[in-house]
Amino acid sequence: MFKIFLALSILMIVPVMAQSGDVNPAEGKLLKEEAMRLWKKRDNQESLEEALSKFEHAHRALPEDKEVLTYLSRGYYLLGDTHHSSDDQKKKSFEKGREYGIEGMQTNKKFSERMNKKSLEEAVGELGQEEVPLIFWTAANTGKWARINGIFSSMKYKGEIVEMIKRVEKLQADFFYGAVPRYWGGFYAVAPSIAGGDMKESKKNFKKSIEMAPEYLGTRVLYAELYWEKKGDKKEYKKELEAVLAAEDGPEEIAPENRLEKKKAKKLLEK
Repeated sequence: MFKIFLALSILMIVPVMAQSGDVNPAEGKLLKEEAMRLWKKRDNQESLEEALSKFEHAHRALPEDKEVLTYLSRGYYLLGDTHHSSDDQKKKSFEKGREYGIEGMQTNKKFSERMNKKSLEEAVGELGQEEVPLIFWTAANTGKWARINGIFSSMKYKGEIVEMIKRVEKLQADFFYGAVPRYWGGFYAVAPSIAGGDMKESKKNFKKSIEMAPEYLGTRVLYAELYWEKKGDKKEYKKELEAVLAAEDGPEEIAPENRLEKKKAKKLLEK
């Protein structure tokens, strides 16, 4: 009787182990491919969440794969920024995006060693060209999380964020459709004057980003939301958002983001 009970117990345990056990590298690569297929439909929340789940499973088998960690950091940023509506949901996504970004940067051993001894802010200088996407999306997640969390968090992480964006600017100034000047545009608009806020610098950087990559609609949405709303100029605010709604979806690699930005623009116009 004991042997029968033991055999039944093992049969009950095996499926659980199969579900929760480690994924081997071959399976990890297949999961990564499937995740990238789903990623193409990231303007749909369900597809994005499914892609992120598969990327997370792939990460277990491919822990040093920078590309997988970049997709996770960028994907959670996108989930929080464009799909979630509540601040709690947004913060959780941005926290995950930051964690995966830092994990990706730590695949650089020099960075990891220096960060353990000093701080992330002081270790960023060890990162190179191949870590640029990880640096940027970590900074983006951190900035969004800090802004929701309040002024004290924004001040606490300001130095870290600034050093990350400066590093991206030094290594690849034209990264991701004018991402660097777009970030500075938002930073100077949102930061209080005692922390470096400067509306002239904000406008200059937003214009620079739009000139660099007019096809990326997110810049115009931020320009309206962060700069023109703060200036109280309803005419320019409306002009930027209407330009977003009238624009094409753009190249395939950013069309999902542009479709999401159009939804944002519509909500902001309704407001």
